[in-house]
Amino acid sequence: MRFLSWLLRAVILTIIVNMVLRLIFSRWSKSAKQGAAGNRMPGAPPQPERLGGTLVRDPHCGTYIVQSHALRLGAGPEAHFFCSDNCRTAYQAAHPQ
Repeated sequence: MRFLSWLLRAVILTIIVNMVLRLIFSRWSKSAKQGAAGNRMPGAPPQPERLGGTLVRDPHCGTYIVQSHALRLGAGPEAHFFCSDNCRTAYQAAHPQ
């Protein structure tokens, strides 16, 4: 009987510790995410960061590519990035300037 009582107390203590740790780490994680989001300009869409560099989205097919490997059309903030020459050509045909 003592063993069952001890086992029940150990299980309850483990559950309580687990809940407290989850509460602490979830709050810490939320504050870290909010801090990172505060570094960009208001209204600007977030750009995913990866080990290989910044990912950009192809406006024609929706594929994400590393910016350094993408084909660029335009300059500055108006630039569009493409995964292939075919997507760039199709986009230019659909959006004449």
